[in-house]
Amino acid sequence: MEEALSLGRSELKMEKAVFAANGFFSQNAFVSGVRGIEDLQLSYLKEKALDVVEIWFNPWKVSYGELVELFFDLHDPTSKSEEHRQIGTNQSIIFFSNVNQLKIAKQKKIELNERFNGEITTKITPVGDCYAVLKS
Repeated sequence: MEEALSLGRSELKMEKAVFAANGFFSQNAFVSGVRGIEDLQLSYLKEKALDVVEIWFNPWKVSYGELVELFFDLHDPTSKSEEHRQIGTNQSIIFFSNVNQLKIAKQKKIELNERFNGEITTKITPVGDCYAVLKS
């Protein structure tokens, strides 16, 4: 899930973050104004009404935790599937690619649950499941 970019004599490892949500955020927020995002791929999964963003970022300029916070800020993480009957069961998903990302995502969700009285419905799942969601 990491990609090395050759920068002259040094090599910089890019990390990857993947998020999905229904009626997602303004995806332009990930494109403009966020230092450290080097590339991203946007897609839409019509069957599940999920907007998906794959982000390659420079961890020296922006942390994974900051991207998770931005993700939570750019959509409603309390949305329940019953509120959107036409939409699939997963309203909001964070796909993690390593143990560190899992820990950070869980911690951010815990912090938000405290603020929203346990109402956060965002799922946290391995990035490998992203492709199963996209293909199903």
